[in-house]
Amino acid sequence: MRLGPLRHRVTIQQLSTTQDAAGEEARVASNIATNPTVWADVRPAGGQERFVAGAEQVQAMITHRVTIRYRSDLTNKMIVIWDGKTLDIESIEDPSGKRQFTVLKCREVAA
Repeated sequence: MRLGPLRHRVTIQQLSTTQDAAGEEARVASNIATNPTVWADVRPAGGQERFVAGAEQVQAMITHRVTIRYRSDLTNKMIVIWDGKTLDIESIEDPSGKRQFTVLKCREVAA
């Protein structure tokens, strides 16, 4: 991949859990320490719908493929913020094995 397609700005954040005032578990995100905002190529990778039993509703799941310059400090306990959307990182790949690019397969989190 040429660097030209890296035209979107994304922010990578670390997730942690804490308890709110009501004692409920809450997700808290904070920017990672080293270079949290990077250039990326973000592409929709698909979507699906599923019926949630008991709730009598259909949930949509949208997936994205985010390509950035190679990084070794990412984990699947991080998220990507792109265009006002929150993307949970589900897998991290070095497709060529040459440490040029990192591909993040992400799932969009419903607002």
